[in-house]
Amino acid sequence: MRKMWGLVVAGAVLAGAAGCSTTTTPTAAPTATTPSPTASTSAPETVLVSVVDGDTIETNLGTVRIIGIDAPERGVCGYDEASALVSSLVRPGDALVLTLPDGENEADRHGRLLRYVDTAQGVDVGAALLTAGLGIARYDSADGYPGHPREAAYHSAQTARLAADGSVTTVACQTAAEQAQALAEQQAAQDAANAAAPQPVVDEWWRQYSSCTKLKKNPNGHPTGPFARDNPAEAAIYDWFAHGTGNNGDGEGDGLACE
Repeated sequence: MRKMWGLVVAGAVLAGAAGCSTTTTPTAAPTATTPSPTASTSAPETVLVSVVDGDTIETNLGTVRIIGIDAPERGVCGYDEASALVSSLVRPGDALVLTLPDGENEADRHGRLLRYVDTAQGVDVGAALLTAGLGIARYDSADGYPGHPREAAYHSAQTARLAADGSVTTVACQTAAEQAQALAEQQAAQDAANAAAPQPVVDEWWRQYSSCTKLKKNPNGHPTGPFARDNPAEAAIYDWFAHGTGNNGDGEGDGLACE
């Protein structure tokens, strides 16, 4: 009985000791938050800042030269129309889709980004210019530059022309240029005809007389004067007798010769 009581007391003591323990499980230190494996950082949206001309625009990422096309430069016929078309497709602040195809240069020699330019609605700005006759397909494999995926379609859509001086001649300007060329050709033909035609012979009868005195004695029925310097019909005669003969036919200096 005493042995059993001792076991009971010992168990109670051990139980009490266990209940009064202050040991705690350490808490793990906080760690930096790591992004979800599915999270990603998106590139900044490209928006239009301004239109430079038909083939060049300013964006928030820099100046962009549209791949594969060429439009009239400032001061050339068609410049305003090409610039206006681009401005009608996309306005400052509108989102753009810029694409650099494989094999194309990142930028041109002027530091402008080379890209296809599409509107947020999917309109190909370069193709729109070509279809409207306001640009030509250029700077591709046909003239020594890198080829690009839209090259064949761009050439098929082109209706404008490249002038002999290297400028872009839009469809609307072709008519004006052709009219100017036709007028120039007509003028050249007229000038050639005038040069080939025999010139009328002017009878400068007065030159056979070396002085007013001899003129006044002429038996040929020629007028004997006076000849007025200010009369267009007599100015050449006056000049001959006043200065050409050496005999000063206007001795008084009053503008009349052979008085």
